[in-house]
Amino acid sequence: MEKISKTILNQVITPRNPESYKGNYGKALIIAGSTQFGGAAILASSAAVNSGAGLVTIATTPEKFSAINSTIPEAMTLDYHNKKELLKAILNNKVIAIGPGLGTSSVAIGLVKAVLNNTKTDQTVILDASALTIIAEEKIPLQTTAHIIMTPHQGEWRRLSQLGIPEQTEAKNFEALHALNPDAVLILKKHGSEIYYQDMSFQITAGNAGMATGGMGDTLTGILTGFVSQFGYYLATIQAALLIHSVIGDKLYKKNYVVLPSKIIEKLPKYMNEFSQQTTNKN
Repeated sequence: MEKISKTILNQVITPRNPESYKGNYGKALIIAGSTQFGGAAILASSAAVNSGAGLVTIATTPEKFSAINSTIPEAMTLDYHNKKELLKAILNNKVIAIGPGLGTSSVAIGLVKAVLNNTKTDQTVILDASALTIIAEEKIPLQTTAHIIMTPHQGEWRRLSQLGIPEQTEAKNFEALHALNPDAVLILKKHGSEIYYQDMSFQITAGNAGMATGGMGDTLTGILTGFVSQFGYYLATIQAALLIHSVIGDKLYKKNYVVLPSKIIEKLPKYMNEFSQQTTNKN
């Protein structure tokens, strides 16, 4: 399994064109949150905004609109119960992330099916948290022609793959992934998180115990959304998104016993700028 080098950050995070505008950095839809888990929607969408997505729309339950609008005024909101408007948003966004804090209600099941049934080849679907649980429990096939990125922790991967945690070896993970969708990307979140894609596997060596905090996965989903929106769907983009999440976490851990997801989000623009400047200095 190949280790992901920090040089990937300099390769992916490049200086912005001075003549660009928000449309150059991608449109993203994040379908997240529920009555109990509104914070997940805020963390995921805030991470997408702070990691550079040009336009971010949050589809969630309306009771969370006020909290979202006051916390992330840069993002737009959409009631995910409005099927007509939701379908329009699914069709019109480059990246669709679904799952953080969504729950497993009948409404949530319908949302997962709507995404998988209506996305196409030039889009990317990021499946996280509740969306993965729904897919496992409802046995929903991953038949969309869109690019798929799945981000389970080991417990969620156990439900999807039917592999107990001790059984989650490199060979068996490949076998299970190919059975689900041979073209999908798997990010297996764990100590030393791993990426599986086709016949390739990679691992990061960053990350720490301080990051074992609620909302950390939601934040990663948001960073992935922001990175794919602006840098495109490439393996290097996915590697960089996974790595910067933990690299910033490690920097914060030097002076903090617990690393809060919101603090990682806050530091994203600063460290992305530093890595982009390192790219400039090399040229």
